[in-house]
Amino acid sequence: MESNIPRLLLILIFSVLPAPLYAETSVQKISKVVQVYHLLTWQEAEGYCRAYHTDLVTIRNTEEANNLTSFGGWIGLRMSWHGWTWSQNDEKASFLFWNSSQPGYGICALKYWSSPKWFSSDCKSLNTFLCVDENMILVQEMKTWEEALLHCRELPSALNNLYYNDLACLPESCNLVWNREKIPETVTDEVWIGLRFLAGHWVWTNGGTMESSYLPQCPAQDQHCGALDRNNDQWKTLNCNEKRHFLCSLELTRESKP
Repeated sequence: MESNIPRLLLILIFSVLPAPLYAETSVQKISKVVQVYHLLTWQEAEGYCRAYHTDLVTIRNTEEANNLTSFGGWIGLRMSWHGWTWSQNDEKASFLFWNSSQPGYGICALKYWSSPKWFSSDCKSLNTFLCVDENMILVQEMKTWEEALLHCRELPSALNNLYYNDLACLPESCNLVWNREKIPETVTDEVWIGLRFLAGHWVWTNGGTMESSYLPQCPAQDQHCGALDRNNDQWKTLNCNEKRHFLCSLELTRESKP
C-alpha cells in the first residue's frame, strides 16, 4: 500500500471534456501532482507512475515550476535523440528551468527540494519522484453532498474495472496548492469532497485513512460533510444539505492500489 503520500498539488487545466460523456454538466479537468517517497531509479519511477497514476510530472512554464517548489525528486524530463523530452507522450521540452551550471553530464532530470530549479543526474541513482494524475474534474453544478456523491459514482469510467468514480479523496488540505487566479468567479468558495463523519469518525468515501489536527472530533449534528475551502486550502465542515460545486476523481479499487 502507498501509505506515505501526504503531499498533493492541484493544477486547474481549463478544457471542457468532450460530449457525450459529460454533455449536460459544466466541468473542467484537474491534474493532481503526487509526491512519492519511494527511492527508485528514473526508469523505475516512470513505470511506477504509469502503473498507479498517469506518468511522471511534466512542467511547462515558470508558474507550474514555482507551484512545485516544496516538492522534490525525479520529474519526467530526460535527454533523448531529439533533445530534452518529457516522458508523457514523448513531448519535446519547450521550457527548461535549470539551476546555474546545469545541466551536467546526467541525462535524467531531478527537481531540487525547496526550489523550483532542476538539475541533471545519473538515471540509475535512487530518488523520490513526482507523479501526475489526470483523473479529476471540477463539476460546476450545485448539488448536496449526497447528490454530488451519486453524480460522481454514476459517471462512466473510460478505463477498465480496476477504476471507479467517486468524490475526490485528498490528503491534508494544507498541502494543496490552487491556481486561484485561474478559477472562474462562478465556482463556489467551498467544493464538496469525499469526506464524511460517520459512526464517530471522519472517513474518506474510498476507505482511505483520514487524519486532521483541526477538524472537530464531535461536529454539530448538521455539520457532518466535508468540503475544501478554496480560499485557505483547508477542509471545512458543512451541512450536507447545502448545495455546492464538487470534485470527482477516478479511483483505483482497493485491490489495485500499490
